[in-house]
Amino acid sequence: MFIKPIKILSVEDDEFIRIFLKDIFWLHGAKDNYKLQLVDNLSDAEKFLVKPETKPDLIFLDLMMPERKNEGVNKEAGFHFLKKLKSNPQTKDIKIVIFSAYRDKKIRDRVLKLGADRFLIKGECLPQGIIKVANEILGRK
Repeated sequence: MFIKPIKILSVEDDEFIRIFLKDIFWLHGAKDNYKLQLVDNLSDAEKFLVKPETKPDLIFLDLMMPERKNEGVNKEAGFHFLKKLKSNPQTKDIKIVIFSAYRDKKIRDRVLKLGADRFLIKGECLPQGIIKVANEILGRK
């Protein structure tokens, strides 16, 4: 039985973290179960949302992001992006995992209130945990 790959979009400006996420799915033999796309700014992320063939099932979203390529980091950009996705009928069904270095409970509560499905702290989540979270959120075993 063929299971359609889960489309995942990583929105992360740190190249090391993008490589880390890519390698997690490759090293754990899950690359055939997932189609992973990586972007380093919110403008590029939005391009994946408009076409059904590229619209992700799940987004790993950093909160401090540049709006566009070669721009500086905006501390509120990820929050605004999350709010925009969850208030749009075409994108509100996309599952979102915040993958951030923030450890503050107020920030975690804020993003969960905005509609994020999970909040993971960078450096505290093992690779197997990331795959497990992706499967749990999307109802796969």
